[in-house]
Amino acid sequence: MSAPRRLIAGATYFVTRRCTQRQMMLRPSMETNQVFMYCLAVAAERAGIELHAFVVMSNHWHAVLTDPEARLPQFLQLLHRLVASCMNAFLGRTENFWSAEHASVIALESAEDVLDKIAYVITNPTAAGLVRSPEEWPGAITTRLGERHVATMPEVYFRRHGARLPERARIDCTVPPVLREQDAETIDRRLRILVARNVRQARSKVRASGRTFLGADGARTMSPWQRAATAEPLRRRRPTVAVSDPHDRKAALARLRAFRSMYRIALSRWRSGDRTARFPEGTYMMRVFHGACCDPAS
Repeated sequence: MSAPRRLIAGATYFVTRRCTQRQMMLRPSMETNQVFMYCLAVAAERAGIELHAFVVMSNHWHAVLTDPEARLPQFLQLLHRLVASCMNAFLGRTENFWSAEHASVIALESAEDVLDKIAYVITNPTAAGLVRSPEEWPGAITTRLGERHVATMPEVYFRRHGARLPERARIDCTVPPVLREQDAETIDRRLRILVARNVRQARSKVRASGRTFLGADGARTMSPWQRAATAEPLRRRRPTVAVSDPHDRKAALARLRAFRSMYRIALSRWRSGDRTARFPEGTYMMRVFHGACCDPAS
């Protein structure tokens, strides 16, 4: 059995999901951008998710987001189902669109961790050797805090004039809660510094390797069936928290271990027939699908 995921209302996460076989089925195009932006807007609105930054690469996507009501699985399930259905219809295929691995969900503990991951999201196309600057990326991307977008329903898959989904959906990116007490100008300056650092490092790495950036046109014209050429280690670790400060990291991991220990004890009692077993705060599946009692938010 996989380890239970701890989902705390109001937590901020760094989320990643890859296409099956690392294929380039999300390569940037007008249709891909429209599909992803619309599905992202609909899923975020329905699950009450606050989006802060996102980027859609050719074979995966990243986002930094906050989950005010601990409904992240609902958001991910709806987003991935809608995107897969739309893109399969657009590409004329019927097989699994996403990797068999679950989405990577990493809790961000501090303001520094959140800013670092937002800068990572913004500069991911440059770090991947695709474009010289984030603004050149032709795919869906946010390049600063507080962006607003309006997405229209794609022509593929969705039934027009239906009652369930809107013709238009909004994405209003917000400042992460952990940063809201800071001055907006200070936050923007700190983010620009991190983005500039990442871009410099990426350009230096490309020059040192003797390569050149692929460019926006190259990204648009690659085959959707092409696979990433870089080697990927097998059985790699899948972190659940990202904490730069060693002391805070130790405390975060201790909280996670305590949660899993209490969860296992409660699950054992539940399986033995004890429906009074109380699960720790952050429990999702047992609470939502089985009506189990959980400890209140601390």
